[in-house]
Amino acid sequence: MESGKEKAFLEAFETHADSLFRHAFFRISDRERARDLTQDTYLKAWDYLLGGGEIRHIKSFLYRILHNLIIDEYRKKSSDSLDELLEDEAAAPAIEALMSQGSAQETEERVDERVIVGEIRSFIPQLPDDYRTVVTLRFIDDLSIGEIAKTIGASENVVSVRIHRGIAKLRALCQI
Repeated sequence: MESGKEKAFLEAFETHADSLFRHAFFRISDRERARDLTQDTYLKAWDYLLGGGEIRHIKSFLYRILHNLIIDEYRKKSSDSLDELLEDEAAAPAIEALMSQGSAQETEERVDERVIVGEIRSFIPQLPDDYRTVVTLRFIDDLSIGEIAKTIGASENVVSVRIHRGIAKLRALCQI
């Protein structure tokens, strides 16, 4: 393989590995399995490159592979809830770290914000899979609508509609 492609692949690994791991972990709530899926994502991309494939948008390509691996994971077993993740975020060390920064009012506001975000996240697993996927990619992974469209193989319009409908469903769930 050309050293240019190899260098670009290594740069993509350093740039995107953490965000891919976070995405996988958020979707399946299993740290070890998320690591495995992230590693499998890069192995599949590497095999594709070795086979002579060309990648135009590495970030979208990697998310697409990971997305497909997660779907395969869901098919193997039922999806887990995000309870462990939410418990970890609400753990004492995180709160202590927040409390050590700024005034009491600022600390309370940050803690309140984390609680609200945690409550919203707890409703995400209740969304239909199409909405859950795009909401996660958009607001957890901070992908653009175009990147999400490439990742899931849908048009930007479809992605926008799914995000809009997913947010509307989240609002309705939060008001129950």
